[in-house]
Amino acid sequence: MAKTVARVFWEVLASHGVEQVFGIPGDSIDLLLEPLAHDRRIQFVQVRHEEAGAFMASAWAKKTGRLGVCLGTAGPGAIHLLNGLYDAKLDHAPVLAITGQVGLPYIGTNFFQEVDTLGLFGHVALYNYQVTDPSQIAVMADLACRQALAKRGVTHLSFPFEVPRMAVDIPVRHYSIPNHALDCMPTPEILDQAAEWLNESERPVILAGRGALGAREELAALAETALIPVINTLPGKGVIRDDHPLAMGGLGLLGARPAHSAMEDCDLCLLLGTDYPYLEFLPKKARIIQIDWEASQIGKRHLVDLGLVGSARPTVDALRARVRPRPLTRFVERVQKERKEWLESMVRLAERGDADSGRIHPQLIAEQLSRLVEDDANIAVDVGNSLVWMSRNFRIRRQGWLVSAWLGSMGFALPAAIAAKIAQPQRRSVAVAGDGAFTMLMGDFVTSLKYDWPITVVVLNNRKLGMIKFEQEVHGIPEFGTNLYNPDFAAYAEAAGGRGFRVEAARDLEGAFEEALACEKSTIVDVWVDPDEKPLPPRISFSQARGYAEAWFRETLGV
Repeated sequence: MAKTVARVFWEVLASHGVEQVFGIPGDSIDLLLEPLAHDRRIQFVQVRHEEAGAFMASAWAKKTGRLGVCLGTAGPGAIHLLNGLYDAKLDHAPVLAITGQVGLPYIGTNFFQEVDTLGLFGHVALYNYQVTDPSQIAVMADLACRQALAKRGVTHLSFPFEVPRMAVDIPVRHYSIPNHALDCMPTPEILDQAAEWLNESERPVILAGRGALGAREELAALAETALIPVINTLPGKGVIRDDHPLAMGGLGLLGARPAHSAMEDCDLCLLLGTDYPYLEFLPKKARIIQIDWEASQIGKRHLVDLGLVGSARPTVDALRARVRPRPLTRFVERVQKERKEWLESMVRLAERGDADSGRIHPQLIAEQLSRLVEDDANIAVDVGNSLVWMSRNFRIRRQGWLVSAWLGSMGFALPAAIAAKIAQPQRRSVAVAGDGAFTMLMGDFVTSLKYDWPITVVVLNNRKLGMIKFEQEVHGIPEFGTNLYNPDFAAYAEAAGGRGFRVEAARDLEGAFEEALACEKSTIVDVWVDPDEKPLPPRISFSQARGYAEAWFRETLGV
């Protein structure tokens, strides 16, 4: 008996280890979904918005390194996928997007819900095709999966309405090949050169990004052997424990002062697994060594003196075997002292709440979560002020860290936390989001309840688009269009069938967190934070101070 296009398609995806597909059914895609009602290898996860489904696929891929899959109908369903797909593209997460299309006779006639999906996905997808002949399906499905995994990007297949039920009459052969490209290493000669430069340097530092997350142990061993301070990028938070004596914290506007100090004074900077774009924070006179698994990334942003093409784990381990132990230097002693003082100042800022009003400073949320969540928890953080406080004040140990790094999209945290819970159900999953970001996709809170995937959502409720307010002030613009009218998020959680906690005083925060984290169903902790807390960078420039003063003056005078 001949198989259908739909059946062959899902068989190919199952052979590539796909376990979930996130999306919403609809007429143009229903025939493709039909086999999943009987195929227990792949679970269809019904979301409430296709954008959330695409974010879930992206976060699943970031968390597991495996292929994430999302799905949308023709027209609006396909369009809704795009934001989450760009998150995957820019953060190098392997994701396959599946879209429906109008029937073959109607393509090109401006039919109901017809959009040019291939044109729509042309920039986001590195493999982008429409299936029109049954004999194509095994090869095209295999290529779409394999290219997404091999190139760490987005691929897309579009299915006109009637194609999934077409019979596949030719013998179907499909296969998957393990991708060993991620195990590549530089030549011994270039490893020797890099080790020699590290041994010669007096003030080396390492800037590690998300690409180094799979080499935590090897990175710590290299840093400890050669006494090299380690700075992390924002998506690379967690490459080294924040309580490690050589951890300097993050770099950039959301970073830590000791990281900036170490970077400014170094004589060699080793870039590991990062495509760091903010050149103003990189050293001006130091030697630069860059390690990346993809050759095209070497020197892409910054002129480098030595480039090593190789995967982080084996390459760093090979370097560790070649570097000499280094005695404690004045440079390391100084930056360690600065780091200790910085961490202490962060705690003081978090705990300075008014004893009478109990005002909650948002830093306190990150501080308390640091103490209360388990070492193996997964933390998904949205963009905006919530990301500032979490990147600085959450002291990461072994927790997973998920962010929309390069796209910086609001609405990421909730679907990412759900995806992390699916990927690692035995681990706690926490989403931290501002009120503006949470309300973008809050409808999918019920998805976690429907499938009994308990997550904890922490909403930093300042009744504002706080980061945008601050950006306007930095530019000397009076606050405009940032005030928010919010529902009662705790009541929403209860109405949806979960648990809700509303916290308006600092003294009640720890108890609410403890109860929420112990809850066996999804929970929202609605924390009313100080709306006037400013996400100041670790160092304030004169132009920033002048812009803020100008905005304050204009707001005061009403001009």
